Amino acid sequence: MNNDYLSIGEMAKMNHITVTTLRLYDELDLLKPVYVNPETNYRYYDIKQNARLDLIQYMKELQMNLKEIKELLDKEDINLIEAILIKKKQQLSIQINDLQRTKDAISRTIYSLERYRKSPPSGTITLEYIDRRRIYVMHTNINFIINFISNFRLSA
Repeated sequence: MNNDYLSIGEMAKMNHITVTTLRLYDELDLLKPVYVNPETNYRYYDIKQNARLDLIQYMKELQMNLKEIKELLDKEDINLIEAILIKKKQQLSIQINDLQRTKDAISRTIYSLERYRKSPPSGTITLEYIDRRRIYVMHTNINFIINFISNFRLSA
């Protein structure tokens, strides 16, 4: 055995991960040790394997699961890696936009609740500025108010 190898514990400590994580990566053929002692089954790594481990950790930060990472690394195709990263970036942009819309809706609801809480007693005449709103119009032959009242009376 080469004395330049790192034990599994040293490799884990150096990369701020657990020994259990390295064992899992070995089981999944994601990061195999360069040497396994046949008598003790101790795993040993080469310092050069840190680059692959860094890439695995980086891809995990990008919300990729271990199966995706393995498939990608097994192909050893930098163009494929770039394409996957571009796709992940687009997915994240969509998620960010969705989260921003949700955040905006929550902010509007909080604002409405604050306005309601601060509103004057019922019957008080007030002058209030109302932000610009959109009004949608649909031309129809049905009088919705009369239709609503008729349906309301039937169900009551």
